[in-house]
Amino acid sequence: MNTSAISPKMGPHNFRCLMFVKASITAKKLRSLPPQATLILDLEDSIPTEEKAQQRQKVRRLFEMGLFRDRSVILRINGPDQPIEMRSDLSECLHKDLNGIMVPMVQSATELRCIGELLKHREENLNWGQGHFSLIPLIERPGAVLALEEISRSSSRIAALAFGHVDYCVEMHSEIDEECYADAQMKVLQTARACRLSAVSTVYLDLANDEGFKLQNKRMKKLGFDGCFALHPRQAEMAAKIFCHTMEEIEHSKRVIAACHEQGTIAILDGEMIGPPMLKIAERILQEHALAKREVA
Repeated sequence: MNTSAISPKMGPHNFRCLMFVKASITAKKLRSLPPQATLILDLEDSIPTEEKAQQRQKVRRLFEMGLFRDRSVILRINGPDQPIEMRSDLSECLHKDLNGIMVPMVQSATELRCIGELLKHREENLNWGQGHFSLIPLIERPGAVLALEEISRSSSRIAALAFGHVDYCVEMHSEIDEECYADAQMKVLQTARACRLSAVSTVYLDLANDEGFKLQNKRMKKLGFDGCFALHPRQAEMAAKIFCHTMEEIEHSKRVIAACHEQGTIAILDGEMIGPPMLKIAERILQEHALAKREVA
């Protein structure tokens, strides 16, 4: 949710569910979407080249209508592989109600630094203050996987790393199958954690397979991802539930903290030994839960 003209860097609660929405969306339809979902307006893959200028006009109109004043929203621009379109996106579609920019097909830290400079100039020209927009690199090229740490440290704007498996598999000449991209997706997660960033897992393409979506993303949550992409409102609702902390997790975290305070650094809870690592997990869960509650309030 936007609360001021100058937005803080987006946090883990913003990345539990990233849902793609069409620029033709109506206010009524927007109100029906899960409020926890961060919305993605797309200027890249889903838009044919001959329609990109028209899509930019539609995006501007949505912001001018004020539809996103109470929503978290990011814009997927065209990537460095389409520099003319990318610069047009950044010059024509930035708005104070926009929280972040997703950069697809990124391959190097230099590209992110260039985009950061373009954003800085636009922020200065619009008197919004430096740092208004977060950056979310979409890691979907083998070169980006090899340069993950440099990309992640290229700008203080970067709030999360997201993984896109389809283009990655295309460039790897592999089948579009989890076995072919799992290692790369785990490297994205590892680098995000090393650089204190959020991590977003890839899309689930079978829109009719709700159980498959749930199973995949429960596994992603278990591995440590903060959230995933959603391609349909039903997926968004499932993702919002999967990646939020359950009441069982919250209550267990409180009990872990209480046990450590009462018994010392090493404690026993329900017959199991717990210590500093479990305490850190419990404290993180409660901190994230409290932050999410403040965002919704």
